Amino acid sequence: MEKNKKAKNYKKASAAVLVALFCYLLFSYGYILGKQGVDIGIGPSGVSNYRDQNNVDFSLFWEAWDKLKDKSMAASDPKEMLYGSISGLLSSTKDPYTTFLTPNDNKRFREDIQGEFSGIGVELTVKNGLPTVVAPISGYPAEEAGLKANDVILEVDGTKTSEIGFNDIIDKIRGEVGTKVKLKVISGDSEDPREISIERKNIVIKSVEWSYEKNSDNKTIVIVKVRQFGDDTENLFDEMANDVIRKSPDGMIIDLRNNPGGYLETAVSLASYFVEDGLVLSEKGKNDKTKEYKASGHTKLKNFSPAILINEGSASASEIFAGALRDRLDSKLIGKKSFGKGSVQELIDLSDGSAVKITVAKWYTPSGQQINGEGINPDVDVEEKEETSQDEQLDEAKQSFK
Repeated sequence: MEKNKKAKNYKKASAAVLVALFCYLLFSYGYILGKQGVDIGIGPSGVSNYRDQNNVDFSLFWEAWDKLKDKSMAASDPKEMLYGSISGLLSSTKDPYTTFLTPNDNKRFREDIQGEFSGIGVELTVKNGLPTVVAPISGYPAEEAGLKANDVILEVDGTKTSEIGFNDIIDKIRGEVGTKVKLKVISGDSEDPREISIERKNIVIKSVEWSYEKNSDNKTIVIVKVRQFGDDTENLFDEMANDVIRKSPDGMIIDLRNNPGGYLETAVSLASYFVEDGLVLSEKGKNDKTKEYKASGHTKLKNFSPAILINEGSASASEIFAGALRDRLDSKLIGKKSFGKGSVQELIDLSDGSAVKITVAKWYTPSGQQINGEGINPDVDVEEKEETSQDEQLDEAKQSFK
């Protein structure tokens, strides 16, 4: 990793980046709404008079299944009907984070959390109903092909993106290494779309990068960008910590803008680099069962109280980390109010490669604040100005070290 590389400008990325990273997890609602607690360990249609311990007559499901198969002109194949039914079962909880992942969704989710996949290297969001480039990833094919921020993708391999879902767009852009994808793209400053053919490569996105910059008082500030709390985050954060100890900068900024979260345990581990002991967060699960997460004691960076950048796209594990350092170290939060996802999901693989993601608890900051649906307000509210290329939030954070 290039540790002294100038920090990238992450300005103008909207909260919709969170949607870009995670919207593929929301599989379409099923045909039949289920109920929690039902054991579906029963064969297909023809089963009657089955009831579970909650006195639910599950034969009604198979009755509806048969009617759909027999009568509907639009009925899909049995596997799609099954997936739709499971999705509907989970949606009956009314919890937006309890969802079903098809095998393809599950595979893509795990690739993203690992930070490695085959594609062209571009960060996308949905804007005005169309896939729009947030930024090409430096050094990868999308950048080399000339894709720029705010370019709108109109077609992928001849298919209009306005006619398919975001899931399908991602699937079409990704593919085997060495194959090509053809995009029809229009830029904001042009009326004429252009076609680009881009060869797919293996994309590896590091979840932690850092660089050193001077502020106006000539103080050296290390700027640490944490993109997500994924598989490589702890090792990379430890590399950063060792580098910071050697170079001893005057201050530290941790940039969590548009970080959609990741592993809860990783957020606790990273907070433990600064918090010596005691509570990092607590969670309350089913039947009000409470669990406390405490600092692990490896406080390599205990002499730093970093400024933390947050915005509308900072969610989940990002909020855990930011909330812990605010409550325990009085770290200053700068930017905009965070997303407000204060719940914990367990990802459980199913037998065919699909998975269910189930909310199992809500979490609270060390001071007892519940984040779910509320978010975390910054100590210093800084708006990004669309008409400038300046990163006002980062500038404010750098000047907080006097």
